[in-house]
Amino acid sequence: MNNKIDLSCYFKSDTSLYPQSGLQFFVFDNNKADSFVADCLVPFREAYIANDDVERIVNGFSKTREDVIQRRLPEKGNVMSGDFGEILTFYLASQIWSPTANVLPMKWRFKDKKTAASHYTDIMLFELKDESNPSIDDALYTYEVKTRASDLTNTVYPIHKRKAFVTYKDGKAECTFIEAVFDANKDAVERAAETIPYLLTRCEDLELTELHDKINRFSNPVNKTYRKEYNAVAVIDSSTLSEQMKRFPADLLSSHPNVGRVFCIPMDNLKEIYEKIYEEMPKNS
Repeated sequence: MNNKIDLSCYFKSDTSLYPQSGLQFFVFDNNKADSFVADCLVPFREAYIANDDVERIVNGFSKTREDVIQRRLPEKGNVMSGDFGEILTFYLASQIWSPTANVLPMKWRFKDKKTAASHYTDIMLFELKDESNPSIDDALYTYEVKTRASDLTNTVYPIHKRKAFVTYKDGKAECTFIEAVFDANKDAVERAAETIPYLLTRCEDLELTELHDKINRFSNPVNKTYRKEYNAVAVIDSSTLSEQMKRFPADLLSSHPNVGRVFCIPMDNLKEIYEKIYEEMPKNS
């Protein structure tokens, strides 16, 4: 991974926030918003397309660098918001939360179209001790990310009448933590297992042999002895934190024991920050 951004300069753990909740808060230094935007431009662009590929396309197809990058970025709206939260989490996870992970697929490069979210589990990182010798010390880390830059509405999740469709969310008020934890649990029970074949297929399509071989260790039915950790992340505008916590169910974490850690990243002016990054990325990365 090239051109790393040092996120420890911008996000700090804050154990004073809602200490009884079981959530882990990483608070953004809002005084550094401008330098954060500038430092994000290259790493976020690389989540979509590597520098070598930009240069290859520019030189081989007579395209401008700005056009090559722009055509791979999402437009304003939910996809841009979601991508920002996922890519930010990717770097936080690989640097701070799961720093021993050493196989780091950038799923945004595998998108079918820029107007859609990436498929399956949001972020999947692998820790591979020895590529030739699978070990119980190998590990799989997933992160399900929900990004909310706007105010919460008064929406209540529908109550399912059919017994087979009843879910934990039924009848609860809209809350980003519920969304993140509920879907992280889906990763644990089914979606992570579906994501590995998807990654392998995309590696085959794009001739990413080295990445394919490293991920393939985790699909081998004979060698499934590795640690698994399923995490949830809520990236929210700081102005909504109080209301989010009022709606945070006391039993949310205990009702989803498959989910490991649950992180909250509150940022002032979240929408303005990520829109500025995407505006500047084609011109300055």
